[in-house]
Amino acid sequence: MSGITAAAQRAGRAGRGLLPTGQLLTSEVWARRHQGIVWLLWAYVAGIAVFAVARGNGPAHGATEASLVAVFALAASHPVLDRRAPRVGGRARADHRLGRDRPPLRRGGRGPLPLLRDDRGHHPVPGLAAVRAGLGYVVVHHTVLGTLAPAEVFNHPAAQHAPWRWALIHGAFVLAASVAYLVNWRLSERQAIEIGRLVSRLEGLARTDPLTGVPNRRVWEEELPRELERARRMGMGLCLAMIDLDNFKAYNDRHGHQAGDLVLKEAASAWRGEVRSTGLLARYGGEEFVLLLPACALADAVAIVKRLRAATPLVTCSVGLAEWDFQEGSAALVERADQALYAAKAEGRNRYVTAS
Repeated sequence: MSGITAAAQRAGRAGRGLLPTGQLLTSEVWARRHQGIVWLLWAYVAGIAVFAVARGNGPAHGATEASLVAVFALAASHPVLDRRAPRVGGRARADHRLGRDRPPLRRGGRGPLPLLRDDRGHHPVPGLAAVRAGLGYVVVHHTVLGTLAPAEVFNHPAAQHAPWRWALIHGAFVLAASVAYLVNWRLSERQAIEIGRLVSRLEGLARTDPLTGVPNRRVWEEELPRELERARRMGMGLCLAMIDLDNFKAYNDRHGHQAGDLVLKEAASAWRGEVRSTGLLARYGGEEFVLLLPACALADAVAIVKRLRAATPLVTCSVGLAEWDFQEGSAALVERADQALYAAKAEGRNRYVTAS
């Protein structure tokens, strides 16, 4: 018996896997779509009754015909009998800017999509009410009324003599059409989810330096103005460092480009280990990197820069460090740090200089 139960459970899970999960629907869209289908069911109830009366069968007959669908429409409308309202499931993706997890933002309608579940972990499908109503109407109507008045339900002798069999045949056709619709919905949903994942991956690649794995200059230019505005709004200090690997071209020429690439990767990896999670380390170009330190006083930034220099593998580095004055724009702040970097190189490299 346990084997049969396990097989039934596996079959049930496989069947649920063919149903749409609502992953592409927000809570508001799901509720609106479900409400539309419920209204359609009630319109169908009224249509059955009107059609019966128009055929000369009388109001009582029309009400009886419509009552079967009305039962399912009532169930779909009732907050107790219907599925509970879906909620957005938890999700997270790697934040390429800070190297830590945070809730994703949707830019331009793209990005990871919310996963919708009801409070019991089920998949809300705003089409099952209509499927249940259609299937129930066909099977129950054709079975019960087909037995009581077969000539009123069926128009051929075979069905009139075996209403139960033909009720099941008609119900099977309705069920097959409904399953085909739901499976097609599910397949379309899976395809859209895969496309969304691919787009997210491509966006991540477009924002990451492929050699070192740190954010690229595009990310830096997007984030720097935002961080300055945040620092101005919150009244917290901010420092910026320009980092340049010393004599990198000579190292490349002497040891080859592969060795030079290794230096860049290992340096970026070592520096990330010394920077707190709120900092932004990005590759600015060539052997030059930039480091943004929000909510950081100059003395703390100097301590971080000293750790970076000590952790630099194989070669040395020069650093220009600037503290934001709460007035200048991002370009002016970068320029001051860059001038401090040039001063560090002019003084013999392998040192840091603080911008005036």
